[in-house]
Amino acid sequence: MNCWVVVLMASAPPGIRRRVSRSGEVRWQVRFQVRDATSPTGWVETSKTFPTLASAKAFKAERDHEAAVGQNRFDPRAGRVPLSKVWDQYVGLKKPTLSAKTWSGHQQAWKLRINPTFGTTPVGEIKRDAIAAWVKDLTVGPWAKKSTLRLLRSILAIAVEDGRIRANPAGSVSAPPIPPRDRHRYLTAGEVEALAAACGDQGDVVQILAYTGLRWSELVALRVMDVDLNRGRIHVWRSAPEVEGVIVIGRVKTKASKRTVPIPARAAAVLKARIDGRPLDDPAVASPEGAMLRANNWRRHTHWKKALKDLGVAPLKIHDLRHTYASLARSGGADLRWLQKTRGHSSVTVTAGIYADLYDYELDEVANVLDRVIETGHEPDKKNSTGPEAS
Repeated sequence: MNCWVVVLMASAPPGIRRRVSRSGEVRWQVRFQVRDATSPTGWVETSKTFPTLASAKAFKAERDHEAAVGQNRFDPRAGRVPLSKVWDQYVGLKKPTLSAKTWSGHQQAWKLRINPTFGTTPVGEIKRDAIAAWVKDLTVGPWAKKSTLRLLRSILAIAVEDGRIRANPAGSVSAPPIPPRDRHRYLTAGEVEALAAACGDQGDVVQILAYTGLRWSELVALRVMDVDLNRGRIHVWRSAPEVEGVIVIGRVKTKASKRTVPIPARAAAVLKARIDGRPLDDPAVASPEGAMLRANNWRRHTHWKKALKDLGVAPLKIHDLRHTYASLARSGGADLRWLQKTRGHSSVTVTAGIYADLYDYELDEVANVLDRVIETGHEPDKKNSTGPEAS
């Protein structure tokens, strides 16, 4: 084995060392700093040796340029850490900020889909082509593919931030397109009342969902104190989804989901029967035993499938009652802006996109206008036109 000695030469540029072995072989060493997430300062000093001074100068020039423009210098050796270690970082950073239901989905995607393929792979060896092939071969639906790819991209983003890899190999990978949304299933007010009656002593849940637009998890989390019958308002600020068999009480789905919902008279009568004389902290809508509602238990108790079949409204999901609320409100002339607020959507655009079919009939007015123009021979005054032609 050669024994090297370091000789500082006046001819060597600053930052480059001339190293000479006992056999007389000359090599050139460049020392530089790299990102290291395990270091207290975030940086460690390392070196690389070259057979020629020219190659050492070229390498040093690249590192100096990176430092000058603020790019992250990184040590390729930092990319040897397996993806599972970066996942552990992700858990520590993201788990406290996400709802229990969202985090359960992330854990499932990691355990069943990401970890078996990439968990033991060093992050520096995960390539774009491998990710694209993996996404293509996933035997799940398009939504699951999209969310799983998004999670992998987020995990790898941490490796980029820590200087373990230069760029995110999942950044340019796309999931298959999401198929067009099926038309929503809506009930009429008469069908809502008939279904509520068919569901027996817990059928009033059908009315509450259809006449307030609450999500099931929001209904479960509702407390007596959240229902103000005097003002006709429900204050929605909790959610209680069932995650892996456990009801988890937490914040609502999004910032927009924290809202106040008006109570129509029909729902007010139903809610009054539910909450009168009960403690303020009790569930507003409870099971027959007084416990928080569970969807599967409620379906069994109400003979949900049989009721739907007998009424001829199957198939119908519980969530379709929330869509029914939008349909009934729009058919009565409710403004889309107010529907957006009561639904808890982030914008009117979101509401309009989800329920485009509810105001499809309004497009008939465009055809009616054209018919009138054709029949009367009247055309718009081009001098006063403010459309694209005028500009």
